[in-house]
Amino acid sequence: MQLRKDKSTIIWRQFDAPEPENYWYRVCEGPAAKYIERPWTALWKSKRLMNIVSEISGSMDWDFDAVHVVRGVKAQNKQLWPHLDADTSPEAIVAKLQGTIAPWRNLYIATNEPFYNYFDKLRSHYKVHLLDDYKYLWGNTSEWYNETTLLNGGPSVEFDGYMRVAVDTEVLYRSKKRVETFYNLTSDCKDGINTC
Repeated sequence: MQLRKDKSTIIWRQFDAPEPENYWYRVCEGPAAKYIERPWTALWKSKRLMNIVSEISGSMDWDFDAVHVVRGVKAQNKQLWPHLDADTSPEAIVAKLQGTIAPWRNLYIATNEPFYNYFDKLRSHYKVHLLDDYKYLWGNTSEWYNETTLLNGGPSVEFDGYMRVAVDTEVLYRSKKRVETFYNLTSDCKDGINTC
C-alpha cells in the first residue's frame, strides 16, 4: 500500500510483468529487493490463507504425500526445458512416483497446470487431491469470502494466482513425502538449460 505513489522505474517494471512473474515473492526477491521489504506477515502467511491450508490438510487427515508439478510456460519452452513436458506427463509422473509413494495414499498435487483433468491417470494409483477440489473454501458462501469482502469494504476479493501459489506451497510443506519437479521428476535445470 505504501508503494502506490512510488514512481521508481525498477518497481514499476517488475510489477508490470505477467503472472506469475509479478507475484510479491518473485518481485521482491529480484532487483527490487534493495527497495522493498517483503510483506510476508501480511500476505504470504495470512491467517485467512493458512485457515484454507489447514482445511485442505485436515481433509486428508494430515497424512498425505505431495508432488510439485511445474508445467505452464516452462513445459512449452523446449529450448530451455527440453525434457520437462515429457517428464511431467501423467504417465511419466506415475512411473516416477511408483517407486517413491505407496499406492492409494492421499496425494496432493501442487501445480500450475491449468487443466483439471490432466492428472486423471494418477487417480487409478492414488487418492488425488488438487487445489481446485477445495474451491468451496474461498467460494461466495465461504468464511474466507465473507471475511475478505468485509475487509475490502464491499467488493469481493479474487482468489488469485498469488493466493493459489501460497496455499499450494504451504500444503506441499505439510506432506509426509514430497516430490519436486526439478531434481526428482526431470533432469532439466530449474532456470533453464545449463543453469544447474
